[in-house]
Amino acid sequence: MLRDPSVDDRVDDEIAHCLQRETPRSFFLYAGAGSGKTRSLVLALKRAQETRGHDLTLRGQQIAVITFTNAAADEISSRLDFDPLVSVTTIHAFAWKLVRDYQDDIRSWLAAELDASIEQLESTKSREGSKKETDRVYRLQKNRNLAATIHDIRKFTYSPSGGNHDREALNHSQVIKLAADLLTSKPLLANILVTKHPILFIDESQDTNKNLLDAFLHVASESEGQFVLGLFGDTMQRIYNDGKVDIAGSIPGTWATPVKVMNHRSPRRIVELSNRVRADADDHSQTAREDRGEGTVRLFIASVDSDTDVVEKAAAATMSTITGDADWTVPAGDDSEAGENPAVKRLILEHSMAAQRFHFADLFSALKSLPRDQTSVLDGSVPELQVFLQQVEPLVQAHQRGDQFTVARIVRENSPLMAHKILEAASPTPGALRTVLEECQEAVDQLINLWSGAEVPTIGQVASVLDGLGLFTLATSIKTTLMIDKLEDEESPAGEIDAWQRCLAASFDEVSRYGRYFSGMTPFATHQGVKGLEFPRVMVVLSDEEAGGFLFSYEKLLGAKELTASDVKNVATGKDSSVDRTRRLMYVTCSRASEALAVVAYTSKPEAVRAFAIENNWFSEDEIVLL
Repeated sequence: MLRDPSVDDRVDDEIAHCLQRETPRSFFLYAGAGSGKTRSLVLALKRAQETRGHDLTLRGQQIAVITFTNAAADEISSRLDFDPLVSVTTIHAFAWKLVRDYQDDIRSWLAAELDASIEQLESTKSREGSKKETDRVYRLQKNRNLAATIHDIRKFTYSPSGGNHDREALNHSQVIKLAADLLTSKPLLANILVTKHPILFIDESQDTNKNLLDAFLHVASESEGQFVLGLFGDTMQRIYNDGKVDIAGSIPGTWATPVKVMNHRSPRRIVELSNRVRADADDHSQTAREDRGEGTVRLFIASVDSDTDVVEKAAAATMSTITGDADWTVPAGDDSEAGENPAVKRLILEHSMAAQRFHFADLFSALKSLPRDQTSVLDGSVPELQVFLQQVEPLVQAHQRGDQFTVARIVRENSPLMAHKILEAASPTPGALRTVLEECQEAVDQLINLWSGAEVPTIGQVASVLDGLGLFTLATSIKTTLMIDKLEDEESPAGEIDAWQRCLAASFDEVSRYGRYFSGMTPFATHQGVKGLEFPRVMVVLSDEEAGGFLFSYEKLLGAKELTASDVKNVATGKDSSVDRTRRLMYVTCSRASEALAVVAYTSKPEAVRAFAIENNWFSEDEIVLL
């Protein structure tokens, strides 16, 4: 068994050879969890800087790198000292940069997309009064309005980090689909890509949108010998459904296909478990470094009707006893554990599970009922909530710690009461300026007074103060909801107003916790949200019943539930099944741990799960605890 930490150096040499100007060659680097994929990507970029940097700079060319997140882009750029030779962006930012100058093509493409969407929405009515029907009507009217005025839009826009709610703004999925379509239908655009970026690296390529990845593969095929497409990834870590199912099978025979075999992150026992999880999916396995030690894994099995708080505390206590590590018992909801590096990272299937455990369930449930695209709800960027997250909460926290300078700065930079035109008009008269400042102070005092009692105010109480005093600007939907509440309408309005009424009724603590969760400042994260990350102590929570979805099923994966006829057919025909998807999530989550791993499985058949774990050599008998 190989244990030499430098065993994969040959892979980096092979990639460097692919980047030579005389022998350019596209490649797919197969790199499993903890194998140092990012290190290899950065090393390849540094070697390209050294060997081709001068030539590329003279030609006005750049090496392009597409990453999955802004954090990953920042990490890679910083390792390269922010060299302008290398452009590192997310997939959405890269796609928009590629197509943004083709406004006429965007207009034609979007018009056709809207026509197709309207036709589809008109033909798929749902039950009257249902959320699905409300959503359909909302999207249909929105698309009709845009289609009727699309030729009045002078310039289309897009922001990779923004809400993109304006009429002229494209959404995230539209930008990806647009870029894929134009790359394959407009040879000029493909030529511009190759000329501008003769080397393009795609990190986490298995989760890159399949249509866009196919477009890049098409460009690489048409430009072989002039263009290097470097794909970095691991098919076992594909967690999004719009990723390419069989990326390895799409790689041409002319490509290089290096494979990394060493896991530098996890100790032997965790690597062994990860290998067993993926064994039924492919023949790729890893080996652990000698110096990473043995490690600890445990499977805790509990009935679906168990108290989750009791079970997970018991599991953490047991892990603390087994490992001698007291950090396992730090409470999951303790504010002292807030931060990017919690003592124990708890991985859950759905945001709703975190909402229950971290106590923002009322707010999250209300947001989920909004009849709109749920992207902003599921990534924490709901525009209407930003005034509370970015202005109110920081102001209150600053006041509570006695930091009046920060309070003044927040008001000065964000309050309409301190708008430039108001200060300019008041400045010639000392008395007028004093009045403006006194009004601001009074507004701040009234806001702060909401926290003077024993109870935390509701979001609605905070919004009412802001609305009445004009301290900060509220979104129209919030102002409309407040107005309806003031009229004491006894009927419960349907749709958006009803959802916002429920949001405003939630405690302000919930919006604070919602913001912290989506900023990664809590012990919780979804199974899908931790790819590429690592933590010393990991607790993976498996609960199909809590998740309430149909795309994943740990009960099926672990032998507690029979496969459906559809599952059997998908397996037989090589199509992606719920078991395949769940297996990949299991691999991703288990391989995050760098010291110790606890898997907590809630199941309808505890003994069946126990038998599966033993028979498949995932866990030994003494590594399984029935709770």
